[in-house]
Amino acid sequence: MPIFPFKRRIVRLLLVSLVVLACLAMARFQLWRAETRGERFEREQAALIAAPIALSAGQRHGDELIDRAATARGHWLADKVLFLDNKINRSRPGYHVLTPLQLSGSDTVVLVNRGWIAAPRLRSDSPSVVTPAGEVEVVGVTRGFETRIFELQRSEPEGPLWQHVREADYRQRSGLDALPVILLQTGGEGDGLARDWGSADNPGTKHYGYAAMWLVFALMAVAYGFLAWQNK
Repeated sequence: MPIFPFKRRIVRLLLVSLVVLACLAMARFQLWRAETRGERFEREQAALIAAPIALSAGQRHGDELIDRAATARGHWLADKVLFLDNKINRSRPGYHVLTPLQLSGSDTVVLVNRGWIAAPRLRSDSPSVVTPAGEVEVVGVTRGFETRIFELQRSEPEGPLWQHVREADYRQRSGLDALPVILLQTGGEGDGLARDWGSADNPGTKHYGYAAMWLVFALMAVAYGFLAWQNK
């Protein structure tokens, strides 16, 4: 057997092996995503039917508060509203409306995501939001603040228009003593806000499909490598 064709076959085999390992690694990653997103989805669904907790100023352990059904009583700080940008609902651009609720008998607030509102025609205009006066009780589920830290260029809020809401940034910019969670409002009517907080389907399911796809790619690479090895 000539030496050079043999070396080419070895190099080809090594390349195929690398492709197979990469495909298997991607399949394993997708299985991990399916597991973690599936567990999170199950916690979120359980929170919707669980007995709600009453949020209070003394609750400071975020890990114990996240993904819980909750209620909060207080009054809205309407002058502190902010709009979370780039939120799409039924193919329409808009914002999530986040308003702090000052808890009754306390200076502490909980930031409430009240729902989605359509963006005005001009980006320079702020949406008009109906905010009830007086004491209100808000029903919802708790979520954590954003934790994303990688950005090519960190964007600063433009007045009430924010791209991301991180706990430390919110505390610093608002000057408010906020609980370590955001309350996604699920109840309430008459304010013109849409509260569609996701599909009832488990988002982890699609990752099993992605994992199967990568396994198919791995098998295709193995088949190609076998045929290439047989060819002189």
